[in-house]
Amino acid sequence: MRKAFGSGPPEPEDVAQAAFERLAALEDPGRVRNPKAFLLVTARNIVYDHKRRSGRHFEYARTVLAEYSGQSLDDLSPERLLIEKQRFQNIRAAVESLPYKQKVVLRLHRELGYTYKKIAEETGWSYGDVYRQMEYALAALSGALKR
Repeated sequence: MRKAFGSGPPEPEDVAQAAFERLAALEDPGRVRNPKAFLLVTARNIVYDHKRRSGRHFEYARTVLAEYSGQSLDDLSPERLLIEKQRFQNIRAAVESLPYKQKVVLRLHRELGYTYKKIAEETGWSYGDVYRQMEYALAALSGALKR
């Protein structure tokens, strides 16, 4: 994975683990004719999915930055400040309303820089669960930003 896609993100070790988890989660893993090919294709798809999602987040961030570029604090009107205050409150409320697992995963990953693998080790949750919880949390926060 590292040779094909670089050192991340996503972390090559995390991708490999997720691919093995998907193989193990199959109803009958023994029916897979070529497990190596299955793992390689699955890992590749995980990386592509991550890059696709990251691209959407990057595009959104770029549009937000473009919207605010060139504005100094002196240029902000009372209306703009009120809008931004409401937006911040929406995000804060969205974070507060996240389920416990999503809050933990979000904090460990975004604030402390833990990888999904390290979060799984620290919490005892599966890698797949950590991955899903982060996706759900980001979707909730993205929705709050669009309001």
